[in-house]
Amino acid sequence: MDLRQFEHFLVVFELGSFGKAAKQLQITQSGLTKSIQSLEQSVGANLFVRHTRGVNPTKFGASLSQHARLILAQSKNAKREIQALKDGLAGKLEVGIAAAWLMEDKLSKIISGIIQSNPGLILRIYSQVSSRKLFEQLLQGKLDIVIGTEQYAGIHPDCNFIHLKESIHGIVVRKGHPLLKKKKISISHFKDFNWVMREPGSFYRQQLEGLYREANRPFPRPLVETNSISLTVATVADTDYLGAARLADIGLSGRENVVLLKKPFQWKRNIAVMHRQGEPLSKTGEKFIKSIVMNFHSL
Repeated sequence: MDLRQFEHFLVVFELGSFGKAAKQLQITQSGLTKSIQSLEQSVGANLFVRHTRGVNPTKFGASLSQHARLILAQSKNAKREIQALKDGLAGKLEVGIAAAWLMEDKLSKIISGIIQSNPGLILRIYSQVSSRKLFEQLLQGKLDIVIGTEQYAGIHPDCNFIHLKESIHGIVVRKGHPLLKKKKISISHFKDFNWVMREPGSFYRQQLEGLYREANRPFPRPLVETNSISLTVATVADTDYLGAARLADIGLSGRENVVLLKKPFQWKRNIAVMHRQGEPLSKTGEKFIKSIVMNFHSL
């Protein structure tokens, strides 16, 4: 097996066609076929099933695709680090940070300090609303480090989790909302109000679905569905809609008239630094994580 075979395999895997893949790779189709056949011999399994419209991956091909992406990413990272050292730089890092945390003054100060103390460091920071999507990119080898909400409760065979802090989340309403006049709030009281919700599969959606399931009540259909934290908080602040958000996001939004409902409508989640398990971090990556962990509680 060599890196070129993995590159060929992934292009065929993504395009589902030897012809299209050969065109994109700018090689002959017969040459591409030989490359894939050689890879199949090396792994001892068929990687694709041919049909009239192209090819589909076998279960072996689907499994290999995950490893192939990581192998190519690691190779790219190794070349990148060596080139950085040749150029006299401290190194390069690809870091994913959840949008809400990128907005926080604490984290921005820590990152500024790291850059100032490592003038040769090339730091690329990518932001996503969803920590889950950043985590997927981390596992695919597209990112070196992720800072955001801890995924899989901090237990995943392919990832290391370094705890930073605990964050509080929950159902949010505006101050003066009719619900706040009740002595004890229950899910049955929610039926009179509309929802602004995060997308299906998100943490908040799962938490809300769990609450309704435990109460044996039908799940409401949200009138507004969004992955925007700021839109959720703003909608709640200006209406009687119900929503879900992190306590810190309310402060960041500047909407002082938005509050969290009390327990059991609050949840806690860990914020963590995440990096791939079983893959050695570069010296630059180790130094970056150490700086984040050491300084996070000092500001």
